Amino acid sequence: MDSQVKKPPPLLLLCLAQFMLTLDFAIVNVALPWIRTDLSFTAGALPWVVGAYALFYGGFLLLGGRVGDIIGRKRMFVWGLAIFTIASLVGGFATGSIVLIVARALQGLSAAAVAPAVLAMIGADFPEGEPRAKAMGVFGAVSSVGFAGGVLAGGVLTEVFGWRAVMFINVPVGIAMVVRAAIRLDDDSVRTRSARIDVPGAVLVTASMCAIAYALTIASDEGWGTAGVLIPLIAGVALLAVFLFVQTRVSAPLVPLSIFRNRGVTGGNLVAFLSGGVMSISTFFITLYMQQILGLSAILTGIAFFPQALVVVLASLPVARTTARIGARPVLTVGALFLVAGSLVLALAPADGSFLVNVLPGGVLIGVGVTVMMISTAVAATSGVDGSQMGLASGLYNSNRQLGVGLCLGVAVAVASLAAGTGQGISIDGIQTAFWLSTALSVVIAIISATVLPPVRKPAPDAPAAPAPVARTASAAGR
Repeated sequence: MDSQVKKPPPLLLLCLAQFMLTLDFAIVNVALPWIRTDLSFTAGALPWVVGAYALFYGGFLLLGGRVGDIIGRKRMFVWGLAIFTIASLVGGFATGSIVLIVARALQGLSAAAVAPAVLAMIGADFPEGEPRAKAMGVFGAVSSVGFAGGVLAGGVLTEVFGWRAVMFINVPVGIAMVVRAAIRLDDDSVRTRSARIDVPGAVLVTASMCAIAYALTIASDEGWGTAGVLIPLIAGVALLAVFLFVQTRVSAPLVPLSIFRNRGVTGGNLVAFLSGGVMSISTFFITLYMQQILGLSAILTGIAFFPQALVVVLASLPVARTTARIGARPVLTVGALFLVAGSLVLALAPADGSFLVNVLPGGVLIGVGVTVMMISTAVAATSGVDGSQMGLASGLYNSNRQLGVGLCLGVAVAVASLAAGTGQGISIDGIQTAFWLSTALSVVIAIISATVLPPVRKPAPDAPAAPAPVARTASAAGR
């Protein structure tokens, strides 16, 4: 009974923390042109304002989940939020591009401590089936609204107070969240146990992703055939191969490869990676299209994302209920078709287009698809996972989604710059090419959802047996 009384407040608190993390990724998108001018960013370096956050977030999520399982999720949650708040303050006072990128990387690193704890505690507190799906629905809705609402908030803050406001806004919110988390979450340090942490594995996979993304982001400035691009690209692939080899040899791997025998985990993470890419590409290039091609101001660009945010709010609960009833596979397949349709509409947007005809339909369609991806992939990626591996599954899901954001955006910027021609920046041809890439990724998502994910679950026969082990897991979590 005590655990039941404590469930609602932590769910609200955890989802609000997730909202802040997701909001912070999206909120800087509208401010990018102002940041570029004020801090003298190059076209190739500008995506790192978004990419540094996403890559350090994704690269260290696995380690964050593992450490949280060992030293206590509350500690990771509170300390992660505190460091996130400090990094936001540093970023707001940045006077050069390097300082801002480092601050964004530190934000991502601290977010990697918070996010696995959020999802793992939600997964532990709600039994698999309809209760967990509904909780994931709230989680996914908050994440999606944070992403879409971040663009709106970024536009308003940038237009009224300047781009630094998108960093400073985290400071009072972060302080309030740290205080509330310290009060509302129970101490779970009793879960601490002797265990080895695969720090080399975390360093290898993060270095690999950063090297590959670095090569992709500078390719537009230096050219694909230069040593400055080829060396980090080859090094990144080699580091990834070393990481996979090390995981088969160490006694306590960061990622036990046996977990991928679970088709839900495998398919859910593949979809999370690709859908994260579609989400970042759509937001980044819709923003460029509205500001550079249609000539909208920052605040109008932010307001233009409101219909997409509204769709997310309206679609979240139906998506969660449908996923709980028929399983993630058919829901994700249909959601991928929405992404395909939305990306196609935007890929066909001309230089003399308009918001109502070219942006609004595509944005709404992508909004529905993103809502499905945020909710149903979280359900798929944690389905059939033992409570002792929930932190790992949560870290994998968040890691792949965020790495997809950084890497796919890097690829999109590179191909968009190539389509525009060397030295011409990103033109309407480049923007259209980026959305054709988004369309292709969405088609792959549909194929994976229909083939790799396990068939529709039949939750009714398993429902009576599920609560007992989950209840023990929740108790063990100190909740």
